[in-house]
Amino acid sequence: MISAADFRDVPRLYRLRVRGWLAKVGITLPLMLLTLVVIIPFVWMILMSFRTTAEILNDPFGLPETLRFENYVKLIFDPQIGFGRYFWNSIVVSGGALLVTLILSTLGGYGFGRSRYDFKFRGWVFGILLFALMLPPQIFYIPQFTMMSRFGLLNTYWALILIYAATALPVSTYLMATYFSQLPSELEDAAQIDGCSHLQTFFKVMLPLARPAIMTVTLMNFMSFWNELLLAITLVTDPGMRTIQAAMMMFVGEHGSNYAIAAASLVLSMLPTLILYLAMSDKFIEGLTAGAVKG
Repeated sequence: MISAADFRDVPRLYRLRVRGWLAKVGITLPLMLLTLVVIIPFVWMILMSFRTTAEILNDPFGLPETLRFENYVKLIFDPQIGFGRYFWNSIVVSGGALLVTLILSTLGGYGFGRSRYDFKFRGWVFGILLFALMLPPQIFYIPQFTMMSRFGLLNTYWALILIYAATALPVSTYLMATYFSQLPSELEDAAQIDGCSHLQTFFKVMLPLARPAIMTVTLMNFMSFWNELLLAITLVTDPGMRTIQAAMMMFVGEHGSNYAIAAASLVLSMLPTLILYLAMSDKFIEGLTAGAVKG
């Protein structure tokens, strides 16, 4: 039988259920609105890439009458544009800077993250590294330009590769050190008992366990290198050495603009970072949130 006390509990349970529903709505609606705010510019850009410049000027927010792929064909195959060359320049610069960053940040992060490597001035050096995170990168532009000019590296891949890697090293080394510090020391002890040297322990045991942090550093830095513009137009003025972000500026200018081609170039330029993020998103989140201990 149902007692009178059970009936008295019904309103309280109903209120709790309503509160839970309102809490979900209060969280879901703002997130949906934020998602729309983020997605709408991308959708608008993709729609623009299938229109002509005249259509865009007549109705900027209109839908394409037909799906025209002429913009992409012209962008990719027109030798006067040379989009493939700019795309390759960005691949070389971003890939080279990322390789240098990964090599140095993983080695440095391992040295700073493991307590057994207590070398002299270790705390001071790591403190300087953390201090570099607080400095705005804009204050280095003039010294960096002067340094690259003296070394004869202006209008070369190395100018951007070295500067990009140097800029990314502090935060990358900090992330790797944080992750390495949370891995169990028993793994290193077991590897050394088996006869592994310090480098063998690092490459064969510890580095594979740091894959989430490596994925995080890879994705975060590749997006930064690929989308960087100010240094790309400061250190590289040779038209043939432009990166893709610098090259896209020529589609919109003071004396003429081709908004349709510019939109198509934006779509193509975001594909590498989009593909990389989709391939690494789970490891990216794990690397940011953790340093999970693996045994």
